[in-house]
Amino acid sequence: MKLYNLFADILEPPGLLLSDRVNQCISILASSLQEAAGLLNQFKTFLDQTPLSRKEEIYTGTFHVQTACYPYVGYHLFRDGSHRKLFLAGLEEQYQIYDFLAADELPDHLGIMLRFLAKDEDEEERDELISLWIIPALKRMLGGFEVETNPYKVLLRTRLLVLQEGHEARDEKITVEMRVKRCLRR
Repeated sequence: MKLYNLFADILEPPGLLLSDRVNQCISILASSLQEAAGLLNQFKTFLDQTPLSRKEEIYTGTFHVQTACYPYVGYHLFRDGSHRKLFLAGLEEQYQIYDFLAADELPDHLGIMLRFLAKDEDEEERDELISLWIIPALKRMLGGFEVETNPYKVLLRTRLLVLQEGHEARDEKITVEMRVKRCLRR
């Protein structure tokens, strides 16, 4: 659960605590998921060798300029249509059950969803959020990177590896229509 919050923290714009959060993630992953820890070490190298202004520039270019990498799960699954609105409404309902607030972000922001995963006590519900929504969105985000050397691609790849651990890759068989039906059932 702590790992979800750390991943959400790392998705925030670069700041003074970013390197510390990455180190905490590496420590947690080092014994269980060495590949993910190795990828995070690559991201840590980028953090250590790059001035803050350049980190901010890369972050903004990645998550706010390139629509392929917007950090909004629903956008990657439904774009900006009515299906996304249903998805957002469903997430809001789910969040209200746990008195969880999305703060100043839309409820499908990847960081918000990761924070919710840390709070959600229902394992089946967490698995559904991860398998049906977050993993497919991460795959689309990773496919949208224009620059292969972008350090945030490494960061998203790490998240994907960690979230896929223990989850079947059943998302490959799930169509948009199935996801919409899932939203409507809520």
